[in-house]
Amino acid sequence: METGAVPVLEDSAFARTPEPLGRTAAVALAAVVVAALALRSPPHDVVSAAAIFWASWSLCLAVLVRGHPQGLYRPAAAYLVLFGLFHGGLLLSVAVRADSVFEDARWLEDPHTPQAVSLAVLAMAGYTLAAGLAGRGAPPVVANRGGHVAGVLGVVVQLAGLGVFAAALTRAGGLDLLWGGYHAFVEANGSDTVLAFGTLCSGMGAVLAVSAGGRARIAGWTGFALYAAIALPLGTRGEVLFPLAAMAVIEARRRRIRPLWTLGGAVAVLLLAGVVRQTRLGGLAPLSPSGWLSAPLDAVAEMGFSLRPVVVVLSWDEPLRTGVTFVAVPVRFLESLLGWHGGPPTYDDRLFNVEIANRVGQIGGSPVAEAFHNFGTVGVVLFMAVLGALLVRLERRSDAVVGVVLLPLLIQVRNSFAPVPVQIGIGLLLVALTRMRIR
Repeated sequence: METGAVPVLEDSAFARTPEPLGRTAAVALAAVVVAALALRSPPHDVVSAAAIFWASWSLCLAVLVRGHPQGLYRPAAAYLVLFGLFHGGLLLSVAVRADSVFEDARWLEDPHTPQAVSLAVLAMAGYTLAAGLAGRGAPPVVANRGGHVAGVLGVVVQLAGLGVFAAALTRAGGLDLLWGGYHAFVEANGSDTVLAFGTLCSGMGAVLAVSAGGRARIAGWTGFALYAAIALPLGTRGEVLFPLAAMAVIEARRRRIRPLWTLGGAVAVLLLAGVVRQTRLGGLAPLSPSGWLSAPLDAVAEMGFSLRPVVVVLSWDEPLRTGVTFVAVPVRFLESLLGWHGGPPTYDDRLFNVEIANRVGQIGGSPVAEAFHNFGTVGVVLFMAVLGALLVRLERRSDAVVGVVLLPLLIQVRNSFAPVPVQIGIGLLLVALTRMRIR
């Protein structure tokens, strides 16, 4: 092992290697059951739709974590956890509370909602089938390379990202925004691409620092905690949640995270995310004890709004885009570089997030919605299958590679795919720089 490298525990230190035949049978059975549930179009009753979605999600997750040393912190399992929350959270909240659909979720009564739930379930079936088959047997152990170099670079990149965030915060009004709410910050920085790049650097840097171990790991977690302490009350929930998930996955590759820590951490994250839901509109002032008690379920409900883009896309009776939104970023770059057609237009509906925002509003995105918009139902299954296989194969890579690839894919759970290849490219470039320095 090279100097500065961080050891990764053997799988045998955690659990026995799962039998390939048994795993294959479990994967196939789960895929059949989940697909059958999806093909049975859920009724308009939200409780029934929620039951079908979460039963399917539970079965898929059980297959992915079965016999694996990382359990829920396996990259493929971590993605599925967030996919379930962001596509089924609102269904769960409405079903558990037995409340009528509240005002900003009236879209659940849309006639396309049952089909949207079916598509999401089919997506999970394809994802699980591909991930399970690609992950037969135990993944080989990969020793990290150049921990010290990666750590220094990670901390530097993280500090640069935090500096951009601090500048954006100051420009929008400083710490007074904690009492003024989310909208003031968005109005001041909503179109600032530099802030988006800074946020990416903050997350990528933290992931690299944690993957390096040692003092860099402590610095990475400390910087992330400071960022979260301001970003969460401000209302930027996703920018905290996704790096946190990626960092937890890296930590679990070295040591077992006890179930009690997982449960306590999940409750704490949902509690804080639920508080963010309230602070987005009015800052810290309107918080009350009753609000804190209902905050976890409120957070699950708000995450579940990523099902709405699926409902919206299903209502568009128009030709499929046949992959246009997936390649929009490199095409726009070439247009800018070569001057084709005068360069890319200011408004470009080849970008899925731009099209959604223009036609419906700022409701985010969804891999299910974007894949269907391009290739229909078959496209949803195939896209999610490729994603599942990719995340399982990712387990064979070093911690740094896992982190910088996983983070953009987690972000894409509720956004468009267009920036993902560029973000992954930036992360892999940072990893490559650390290895070049070693050589």
